Amino acid sequence: MKTNITLEEAMERATGRLRRKMEYSISLLRKAERIAQSYDKENGFYLAFSGGKDSQTLFHITELAGVKFQAHMSLTSVDPPDVIRFVKRNYPEVELIAPKKSIYAVAVEKQILPTMRVRWCCNEYKEGAGAGKVTLIGIRHEESSRRKARKEVEISSKKFSGTLEGLDVYRAKQKKKTHSKETNITNAEEESTAGCIHGKESLLISPIIHWTERDVWEFLNDVMQVAHCNLYDEGYRRIGCIGCPMANLKQKQRENQRWPHVKRNWIKAIIAIRTGGGIRKNSYQKNIWNPSGTASGKNGHPSTAGKSDAGYILHPDPSHWGGKKSEKTEDYGRVFRMLVI
Repeated sequence: MKTNITLEEAMERATGRLRRKMEYSISLLRKAERIAQSYDKENGFYLAFSGGKDSQTLFHITELAGVKFQAHMSLTSVDPPDVIRFVKRNYPEVELIAPKKSIYAVAVEKQILPTMRVRWCCNEYKEGAGAGKVTLIGIRHEESSRRKARKEVEISSKKFSGTLEGLDVYRAKQKKKTHSKETNITNAEEESTAGCIHGKESLLISPIIHWTERDVWEFLNDVMQVAHCNLYDEGYRRIGCIGCPMANLKQKQRENQRWPHVKRNWIKAIIAIRTGGGIRKNSYQKNIWNPSGTASGKNGHPSTAGKSDAGYILHPDPSHWGGKKSEKTEDYGRVFRMLVI
């Protein structure tokens, strides 16, 4: 959705508080543009898009900055249909990347469903996108305590976390180790001189990390005056993957009712896991808790369970983990605790 709003017009529409944040974000993008082009001269920044309000904000602030970028959306096979329709209709320039394998197939291969503690789904479908490039992401400090600890400039392999200026210092140290000529991040022109990411790594830039939810909605509604996905109007606070392990209980229940096909597909995956040998015992003990959230430590259930991890997967047959044989008939519906029946 390319808009015709100029930077000057956008600044005039913004309140003083938002205007200062817009200026900071745009400054960060412009400073980092040269290194982005040193890794991808043709496309510049790799913008990670999801169709949510934060990625919309990221898209439009990058557009206002006048820097070169290409937006990409990595699909997972559990994306809300409403979001995909919204992106296709309103952001046709965004490249939709289909998954090589469905999340259900990968779960069967790994012999475990994604959980709050083991979110292999993020690594499988999201975090590898933009490898070898300078990637723009729409995370914000306000979203969670974990994201509050994130920095505006990071290397995906966690070698560095800080600011652009701090990255200069990091790169200088790395170049001294290899006795190579020092090059500033702001004047790097060739991939060989950029020297901060290698292989599957990516340099992550978070231009809206200091923005609040209020800032985001003011920017979209009052400044850019663009449409947003209808799910927000129906009360959804987040519109990520259907049944995300990080979602709360009520949201999982609501998503199951709205998109029952996802629930059906997960049950099929669980049956495939069980008939193919089951989830590995060690993975189960470390990552999956009984639905009551209590630490029983019996029948192969872990003794480290906590209430915050309740509701993932209940294995109906404790004998599968070496405990006392169950008299109950297997109920694959009960197994499906991750998305909540």
